[in-house]
Amino acid sequence: MNRMRNIISAALLLAAIIPTASTAQETTEQNVPERDRNLKLMTSKGWEWELNAGLNIGGAAPLGMPREVRKIHSYNPLFNGSLEGKVTKWWGADRRWGTSVGLKFEDKAMKIDAGVKNYHTEIIREGDRVSGYWTGFVNIKYTSTFFTVPVTVDYRINQRWKVRAGAFYSVRLDGEFSGYVTDGYLRSGVPTGEKIVYEKGQQASYDFDDDLRHSYWGVQLGGSWLAYRHFSINADLTYSFNNIFRSNFTTVRNTLHPLYFNIGFGYSF
Repeated sequence: MNRMRNIISAALLLAAIIPTASTAQETTEQNVPERDRNLKLMTSKGWEWELNAGLNIGGAAPLGMPREVRKIHSYNPLFNGSLEGKVTKWWGADRRWGTSVGLKFEDKAMKIDAGVKNYHTEIIREGDRVSGYWTGFVNIKYTSTFFTVPVTVDYRINQRWKVRAGAFYSVRLDGEFSGYVTDGYLRSGVPTGEKIVYEKGQQASYDFDDDLRHSYWGVQLGGSWLAYRHFSINADLTYSFNNIFRSNFTTVRNTLHPLYFNIGFGYSF
């Protein structure tokens, strides 16, 4: 939660100071032509620096809808901020192709309410953990904070548009996978096991925080539109090849892969 507040605060601060910095540059660069001489020198050699802020929208999704999930009652993407610093080296005389490396601090989260049948899980009952097959209502909350390194190959279509494709590697800093079940019953152990009923608003919680994977890698596709001088609108789609859970975790038997769309803005120096 503290990291989320930091991201929000930093994004708001970024939105507030960039216009001021841009105006200051426009009004002073004629009076102080050497102010950014080194930066202009690096730019002339094909280097570009960006500072980006955005929102991640998506979730940890299975490959195809599991047959155990009968109905999605609600989906909430929550608020997932991201901040990224990125450097790009453009190649060749026309500077159309480039290579980018970024350092990103981001949140990925979701909340889902669903109706399921014979959904394998583990609940906490009177202080003990009981695994089995749940039929009824299930609430799922997933949140994770990542430090991510994206590496992409960029192509500049024209002065305003550029596209990119590449890969990323993420390290999870913290995270949560928890929720509760209600209005249904659990078959303990096997599908024909003892029937444990939770009705009329009775709930049983579950918590798989310690079973979340710590590192991820996947692919990224995206593009940018230069809206005004140094300001751009960015959009990127990322997909992780890893299940969010450790390989030895078998309680949740459907693999869940983080799939997120990031939309935001950037400032290039």
